[in-house]
Amino acid sequence: MKTNQYLNYISGLLFSLFLLTLAACGDDDSNDAPVVINQPPIISGLSEITLSPGFETYELDFANYVTDQEGEIITYSVVNSDETIITINLAGSLLSINEVGNPGSSIITITATDGQANHEVSENFTVTVEAINGAADYTGNAVVMYDFNSLPQGSIFDNSLPGWLFEGSTADGEYNAAEIGSIIVENDHLSIIHNVDSTYIWSEMVLEDGNQDFTGKKFRFDYRFYTVPNLNDMHWEDEIPGIDMQIYYIDADWGDVGGGQYRFSDMKLEYSSDWQSVEIPLSEFESLWENPVDASAVGIIGLEIWGGTANAPISFRIDNFGIVD
Repeated sequence: MKTNQYLNYISGLLFSLFLLTLAACGDDDSNDAPVVINQPPIISGLSEITLSPGFETYELDFANYVTDQEGEIITYSVVNSDETIITINLAGSLLSINEVGNPGSSIITITATDGQANHEVSENFTVTVEAINGAADYTGNAVVMYDFNSLPQGSIFDNSLPGWLFEGSTADGEYNAAEIGSIIVENDHLSIIHNVDSTYIWSEMVLEDGNQDFTGKKFRFDYRFYTVPNLNDMHWEDEIPGIDMQIYYIDADWGDVGGGQYRFSDMKLEYSSDWQSVEIPLSEFESLWENPVDASAVGIIGLEIWGGTANAPISFRIDNFGIVD
């Protein structure tokens, strides 16, 4: 009997310990799965970008810089602070940075989200386009020449060019050209960005000595970064949403002595990352406003630009502009 009682006691004790062990295990949550909190995307590794003139298009894939812990689909949006420096296009995660031709810096803001509430994250980076140097000085026999050498850098409205007049107009009235485009002297050349709808800029160089006989002479200039969204030979005044640029000459009084024009569309200029030279005999110019084409009395030579928009500006660099033998 004592042996049986002892065995029963041991059995009960072991059973009690087993129950206590089960109870203890039931209170332990250490084996439960952890609670997962959905995290927003993370942007990392973006840095400043410096581009040399002539890059045309630079591509950046945000998928290389944005990650999401849960692997959710990321959508992107971007903002460009200065479309006179660069324009941008976004297709999915791929950003295309397009050259306008104007040097300077623009801040791009990228925003990424995984679609969850309050999961938009943003980061800024700067794109800098380096400056363009002017063309080599003209070495031929120039009758009238503007090479922009030694002129202070900056806007022509703060730094007027001797003998040059810049004005602008719209269908509703006239405006200061400073309001409808960027015209600056930069590294010994003239930089023109026309980035406003339904307007045009004209610039005229008035010859100090009045009318001059340029019979048998040529109009010449160097150009670089000539870009237009959709060049044709129509004015905005003709109610065609096209773009046109032209050079012209006329007598000092805008009279009946003579006047000639030559459209850039006829020159078939193309985008160029290097300076290109253009020379056109004045005898090949066509009538300007039904004036006779006569180069024997020229007092004004000019450049006009129509068209362009904020998202698709005209970009034109000009140097060594004038009349030569």
